[in-house]
Amino acid sequence: MVQVKGDEVFFEERGFGKLLGFGQKPGLIVVDMIKGFTDPSMPMGSDLTPQIEKVNKLVNTMHTMDLPVFFTTISYDDDTFADSGIWYKKMEGLKTLKAGTDAVNVDPRLDFRLGDGLIIKKYASAFFGTDLIARLNANNIDTVIIVGCTTCGCVRATAVDALQYGYRPIVVEDAVGDRSVASHEQSLFDLRQKYADVLKTDEVVTTVSSKYSSDSLKALINE
Repeated sequence: MVQVKGDEVFFEERGFGKLLGFGQKPGLIVVDMIKGFTDPSMPMGSDLTPQIEKVNKLVNTMHTMDLPVFFTTISYDDDTFADSGIWYKKMEGLKTLKAGTDAVNVDPRLDFRLGDGLIIKKYASAFFGTDLIARLNANNIDTVIIVGCTTCGCVRATAVDALQYGYRPIVVEDAVGDRSVASHEQSLFDLRQKYADVLKTDEVVTTVSSKYSSDSLKALINE
């Protein structure tokens, strides 16, 4: 991490960075792992090959445990990009995310299956202006495992909103990525201190595989 050890001590002494832990039922949110962001030749793209491998491991675990998976994409229908508000004026690369183009499709290397949710968003957070809350509540989800890109942008915004809406956010450190290493590391540090638990893929897989079973989840739903 870019922070010196003194930063962690400073925050710990003041009661930051407490663990929220897993709740009764988790769902996985795969944030914007679309061609426009995973293809390095695209204006907003970078090489996220290592993250894709980790994301697939988590997706496969959730599928095996019959737990919900939601993918997100950013897609604009309006020819003038009016549905992006003024955001496109800040980042011209958003103009590459036109509905119907390959850039807004989930990267084919990911195990995106029929039955997985697809959240179409216009801004950073997976919650803002979407029906994600309704989908989470319909599935009795109280814990959101967040992976994808970018760490400093859409991942961070999604984690902060998750906390604000009362869900337990878990950001998977080695399954999120960014165009900037410095932004990635700073964002993980900040998320860990104030907004989310930050865990590694293997930690999450172990917990999900051991803690959640179809029988225990059925019992929860029938309570």
